[in-house]
Amino acid sequence: MRINKKMIQLLPLLLKRLSSGQSLHLPSIAEEFSIPKNTLVNNMKDVICPLFPKKILYDNSTKQWYAKKNFLSETLLSADELITMKLLENYSQQLGDAFNHSSKKLFKRFKQQASLTIFRKSNMEFIGKKNERKFALLEYAIANKAILTCLYKNKKRTLYPLKIAMLEGYWYLFLEEEGYKEIRKYHLQSIEKLKLTKAKFSTPKPDVLEGLENAINAYFNSEKSIYVELLVHKKVVIYLKRKPLSKSQHIQKEDENYEKLTITVSDEREIIPTIQQYLPYIKVLSPDSLHQKIMENTKGYSSLNI
Repeated sequence: MRINKKMIQLLPLLLKRLSSGQSLHLPSIAEEFSIPKNTLVNNMKDVICPLFPKKILYDNSTKQWYAKKNFLSETLLSADELITMKLLENYSQQLGDAFNHSSKKLFKRFKQQASLTIFRKSNMEFIGKKNERKFALLEYAIANKAILTCLYKNKKRTLYPLKIAMLEGYWYLFLEEEGYKEIRKYHLQSIEKLKLTKAKFSTPKPDVLEGLENAINAYFNSEKSIYVELLVHKKVVIYLKRKPLSKSQHIQKEDENYEKLTITVSDEREIIPTIQQYLPYIKVLSPDSLHQKIMENTKGYSSLNI
């Protein structure tokens, strides 16, 4: 692949043109920018097309390249960043198989994390470019057990970050905080003025980290453990098997139509929304306090006069 400074500057422009809905006739572009046609064609095939292989296509009848309009809006990366990353990825092939393999894995992971497709097709909280640094800083601090400082709800905090999690479509940071014994959770986008310190913290006990893996929603409470038994109709079981509520979930067949689901939660409010979502195809077997809350909620709903 031939590359030069003029070509490097041109590639992001071509990517933007395609995303804006323009078709590209490479011979005309080569003449417009005084670049050899073969050099332009090679870079089109080796750099631009592999970035969006299913969206950038060639029309043999018109001899032009075209693409789905606004495809660049489906990534957090700019055209310049995408081209730079692809050029580096291609260059890594010259540095040996081991380095090339590692770099490809790294670039693939980075591109997947930068993709907005999953956010655009769901009700998940949108994380824009302004929060990229925050995510990177938190991930580094979690991996390296580095203490952070921040401003949260107008108060300066000292944090020991443990895990980033999405709960019911919102991003949260689970953490330990000076002055508190329990595991706390902060709405990630509400964290301000995040700063990394040189100080380190000790890893919590394994059971604490395991508990975080079982969090269902923002009602998670690290200080409690409640064993729940539910009787679930087969119409609903299929969905709970496809997407378990947490790692503590277990399902056992009871009869032809029902199965028993057991799960450990930290607060009854963690499981109440799921139960109410699937009524009347789900029933609380235990604890009785949870059964009573569901009964109260349904009774309150039926008595509404609106």
